[in-house]
Amino acid sequence: MLEYENKLWDLPEVDPIEIIKIRIQDFGYNAATLAKEYGDKGTVSKVLNYKQSLSLSMIRKFSQLLKIPAEWLIKECPLKNAG
Repeated sequence: MLEYENKLWDLPEVDPIEIIKIRIQDFGYNAATLAKEYGDKGTVSKVLNYKQSLSLSMIRKFSQLLKIPAEWLIKECPLKNAG
């Protein structure tokens, strides 16, 4: 059974932000939905635009809201320069 589950959940290397964006579309949400859940629109915008890393608090909340295993959101992704 474990082997089957590993194959079932063996996703290609997709960065956490892309996973979040995909799930936002799947559920018909938008950035404002995430901001309402997290409480800070500016921070959510920075994260979705690769200007800031996901915090542990965001990982927990987005994992629950978007039904994404937290392990998938922990991976670091490269940030873009703010300037």
